[in-house]
Amino acid sequence: MATVLKKVECDPKCGFMIQSHDEKEVIKIALEHAKKSHEMDITEKEVRDMMVDA
Repeated sequence: MATVLKKVECDPKCGFMIQSHDEKEVIKIALEHAKKSHEMDITEKEVRDMMVDA
C-alpha cells in the first residue's frame, strides 16, 4: 500500500512547491527553502501545519 502524497506550497508570488510520499523529505526541503530563499527559521511543526495531502 502506497503512502499518501504530501505537499507544501509557498506564497504564490514565490511559486515554490514540494510534494513527496516521504513526509520527512517534504519537511527537510521546505525548511531549506524557507532558510535559503526567505531567510526564515521555521520549525518542523510549522511545516507540518502547512502540509496537505496532494
